Amino acid sequence: MIEYFDNLTNKVNGSLLEGFDCEQGILDRAIHYALSVKGKRLRPLLFLSLIDAFDTDQLQFMDIACAVEYIHTYSLIHDDLPAMDDDDYRRGMPTVHKKFNEAIALLAGDTLLTAAFERISKARIHPEKTVNIIRILTEGIGKEGMAGGQAIDLEFKGNKDEIMTIHRKKTAEFIKATLLSAAEIVGMDKKEKELLAQAGLTIGTAFQMADDLLDIEGDEKLVGKKLQKDEVNLSPNSILYFGKDFVKEEIDKSFKKTLELLKEVKIEHPPFLNLIGRMVYRRK
Repeated sequence: MIEYFDNLTNKVNGSLLEGFDCEQGILDRAIHYALSVKGKRLRPLLFLSLIDAFDTDQLQFMDIACAVEYIHTYSLIHDDLPAMDDDDYRRGMPTVHKKFNEAIALLAGDTLLTAAFERISKARIHPEKTVNIIRILTEGIGKEGMAGGQAIDLEFKGNKDEIMTIHRKKTAEFIKATLLSAAEIVGMDKKEKELLAQAGLTIGTAFQMADDLLDIEGDEKLVGKKLQKDEVNLSPNSILYFGKDFVKEEIDKSFKKTLELLKEVKIEHPPFLNLIGRMVYRRK
């Protein structure tokens, strides 16, 4: 299993840097830096391993896998800015605005978001599928998804009833969109997509709760960023408002529910299921 994901991650990493040349100027250097810093590549791995579950050649769709990682990396660059989460380190390295400057960090994020849809347009799939995937992804990262969740997060004043909405919008909607993009490739029917969407939201919310747990009890050297900031910043960390035992129980329930939903869709591919488990039971 480790070899499967190591090989796939190496292929993703090799493709991510296409079109970004450090000799072309500071913007390319900043993007190259952001993409070169070691990351989990969770979203492209979810996308590719789900396609593999349907005996479809996953490597044909590397453009879309890279597009998903571009979107994720853009969001991290912007999240780290002083106007947002104000982080100095990401994945164990200085954040892009610390390595370069805030203006270049903004432009690097903007360029990656644009480059994502350029890569999708290059994918060798039917035009209708291209349009559908663009719709799916933009819904996952727009005002009803990632951006909307971040806005609520920034305005958070301690109302614990908002926390799961923030987790769903900010994190889970993009996880769902990643899975539904793969579903579009392999030709799932409407009912199957509905079940997969539920699984994406369930495991995506649990993934964010696991991240909350890491902030409280994780190892900074393993996680690669400053921890134990949420309590100081009054951030919507579920542990702080619901307690560690409750959150751990919710993670277990969510993982079990996700597996049940995936079984209904007849997804039993060991690498994909292994990755789903690693999303919520992790040290980094």
